[in-house]
Amino acid sequence: MNTSAENNAPSHTVPPLWQVAYERYGLRNNLNVLEDKHNLLDLLQPKIDQHSDSVAFSMGPATLSFAQLDIASRRFAAFLQAKGIHKGDRIAVQLPNILQYAVVLLGCLRAGAVLVNVNPMYTHYELAHQLTDAQACGLIILDGMDSAYEQLDDDIKAQLQWVVRCSIDANATSTDNDVALLSQLSAKPVDNSSIIESAAANTLDSKDYIKFAHILQSQREQDFKDVTIEREDLALLQYTGGTTGKPKGAMLTHYNVMANVCQCYAMFGSAIEAGRREQIKILNPLPLYHIFSFTVCGLLGIYGGWEDILVTNPRDIDGLVKTIEQHRPHVIPSVNTLFIGMLHHPKFASLDFSRLALSIGGGTAIIKAVSDQWQQVTGMIINEGYGMSETSPVISFNPPGISRFNGSVGLPLAMMDIKIIDENDSACAIGEPGEVGIKGPQVMRGYWQQDNTNTFTEDGYFKSGDIGVMNEEGFLTLVDRKKDMILVSGFNVYPNEVEAALTAHPKVLEVAVIGIADEHSGEVPKAFVVKKEASLTTEELQAFASERLTGYKRPQSYEFIDELPKTAVGKILRKSLR
Repeated sequence: MNTSAENNAPSHTVPPLWQVAYERYGLRNNLNVLEDKHNLLDLLQPKIDQHSDSVAFSMGPATLSFAQLDIASRRFAAFLQAKGIHKGDRIAVQLPNILQYAVVLLGCLRAGAVLVNVNPMYTHYELAHQLTDAQACGLIILDGMDSAYEQLDDDIKAQLQWVVRCSIDANATSTDNDVALLSQLSAKPVDNSSIIESAAANTLDSKDYIKFAHILQSQREQDFKDVTIEREDLALLQYTGGTTGKPKGAMLTHYNVMANVCQCYAMFGSAIEAGRREQIKILNPLPLYHIFSFTVCGLLGIYGGWEDILVTNPRDIDGLVKTIEQHRPHVIPSVNTLFIGMLHHPKFASLDFSRLALSIGGGTAIIKAVSDQWQQVTGMIINEGYGMSETSPVISFNPPGISRFNGSVGLPLAMMDIKIIDENDSACAIGEPGEVGIKGPQVMRGYWQQDNTNTFTEDGYFKSGDIGVMNEEGFLTLVDRKKDMILVSGFNVYPNEVEAALTAHPKVLEVAVIGIADEHSGEVPKAFVVKKEASLTTEELQAFASERLTGYKRPQSYEFIDELPKTAVGKILRKSLR
């Protein structure tokens, strides 16, 4: 079947179930803005030009204007072309929320490269899988968060043609200070020929790594050659957990992602801007390598001409609250655990929320008590939405105008369809639970180098694996997960991947992993282990897991049992363990 984005868009010859609700909340079910757009730069460049003097991204006291972002991203794209990168080549980006990420993101898109987001906290085992599966030819990392790269086997390092190192060292020399160089970029011609000459050799010839600062110095924005990029060309490989025990890459096209940006803007972006003359500020405590932040904070912020306030370490609640106090953001997107952390900070309730226009909850279910407390403190409910890596990510959202938390994940976005389906992929009756099927322009092409036979229904709906109910107004409520996925603070943890990692221990015979309730993270993994050797201890497993799994994937508790419950054909009964 053809799963291209445009063929996956519903025609809506019959008004959708949620049309009345759309009219009530002033929503329109069209995306006319996309008619003449072929790629993300077609969508974003006019906005970059329009808001050239405004701040696009800030990180503490450092800022990057739209004009500086434009120049820097063109220089990075010119660097990629100088390195022989062609349209469709995969570039792995393993960065936290720093200014350089925005430059790399836009530079990759300009050059037609496929951006592969990688969690900076990944172990070298996890990084190795993603690099080899994506067949990445380049990697961008941050000094101080490079231990996984340093531990890679030589054959995987050899696959990489080059590695770029970024730095946020404020004490670096003037020619090596990434942030200072970004803040000094200007469209006006300057005589930096001596710097360019000395940096060029380092940039283009180094066998070990290339400094991001030297790319800014040695490349010229005018050396970038425009690339013809079509709607169906890949923009992202966004890795997400899979049933095979290893993460797999969702193939997101330029059209998928730009459609979701416009869908989000139509659903809530334009309402945020309504009646306001000042620039919109969006707080960004969520990692840009996660698809929620990538689209809703990063790209939507550029499209809206907003200031994206980067929070590099959201675990520093003191720093986060201070950032909110300083910037008074109009938009605060977050996950349940972070909302709780902010609410529990002694200073939070005394902050000025007079500019707050929207609080966006996603990643994991928002607890009603948390939204109620948030509303009491800020005057705003948390508007909950639903998304997946496979859908760029937003699927549904509770639109601005809803005054009370309703426990649903809202209405489908514009120009898409949601169908609740049974085991035979037939539509369920209104109010009857079933698997959530999704059709729309934001739905991925499929999984990278995987058999996608069972990914879509015969009539083109992506099978989410989530169990939901839709009411007569079109509001969707999630009630369960068909898959055994564990949701830890908005991050997907797949038992098969954790089980595969732990089973590699020589003293382990079998492992089964389930999610158990946790008041801070929503859920955490728990491992049931059958020993191969009686001497195996919990401490040994904890140490083993810390080498192979990033923090949120590691089991928080272990239980040793004599045997795992299984079906007659040997399938582990996780339900019995729960």
